[in-house]
Amino acid sequence: MELTSTGLHGVPWPELLPDLRPALIVPATPDRLPHPGDGWTPHMPEDPDPAWSAHLDSHRLTIHRPGNHTWYDGPITASREWHRATRTHHTLLLITGPFTGPHDLNTAATTGHLLLLTVPIRLA
Repeated sequence: MELTSTGLHGVPWPELLPDLRPALIVPATPDRLPHPGDGWTPHMPEDPDPAWSAHLDSHRLTIHRPGNHTWYDGPITASREWHRATRTHHTLLLITGPFTGPHDLNTAATTGHLLLLTVPIRLA
């Protein structure tokens, strides 16, 4: 059995915000950079961006950016509470920036380099 380490080697990991909204922390990789004009902001977005979509089927998450281009497609290791939160809120907060894993996320956050985007999410 192979274990997937979340946050290592560019693998996104799920988190719950203090208000129990689901978030996905997405380390930077060359094939998953935030494109200018795709709705990313350094501030907490008010509403989900309708040009984006996310689909969660058990533990496989697919995220499409505008133009129906795949931005992420792969497994995530999420708790039962995180799955419940996605069903409750029907949105997912994406958090990315110049970090490659959990150890340098704090530096990106404290220097104001995180980018945020809320997307609608469907569950299978």
